[in-house]
Amino acid sequence: MLGKREPSLLPEEENADTITAKILRYLTTVGRVIIILTELIVISAFISRFWLDRRNSDLSEIVRQQKAILATTVEFEKEYSLLQQRLKVVKKLLSENPDFFGPINALVKSTPPEIVYDNLNLKDTTDQSAPPIATLNLYSYREDSLVEFISNLMVNPTIKSVSVNKIEKKVRDTRYLVNLTIEFTPPKK
Repeated sequence: MLGKREPSLLPEEENADTITAKILRYLTTVGRVIIILTELIVISAFISRFWLDRRNSDLSEIVRQQKAILATTVEFEKEYSLLQQRLKVVKKLLSENPDFFGPINALVKSTPPEIVYDNLNLKDTTDQSAPPIATLNLYSYREDSLVEFISNLMVNPTIKSVSVNKIEKKVRDTRYLVNLTIEFTPPKK
């Protein structure tokens, strides 16, 4: 009894040396190699996807951190630019009027560390014999610092008079708000 024959594209043993058989064997061998290489490329691409995803995640995190750093430095950069502009104005004032900083130095020397200036308005009169006048808004959390400050101003030889316009302490505020007017002695010529 003859068994069932299965169809096969491969040449039979007796036809192994024909050109068709050689071409068919070559194509199946090369085809297998191409299929194996293609599968290796696909598998390596699939595996490298995990590495690339991790790398992408790490780079995204680095970018987020650098954006956060830049966002925090924007405010600092604005303040720095503003400070540079102020310094230019101060240098210009100093070069135009070297006596202008005498009153400021007098205030600096008389100010205890607990005093915080809120506003300083220095009016230098055009008349050279008239004294400069400063209006100050400041605050302190300690009463004794205010007393020390006003006492220092009164004994300072470059200050002619000190007028306390207002001392205020609000109900739910722990600081003392003070408004002063200071008249400096006229510059000596």
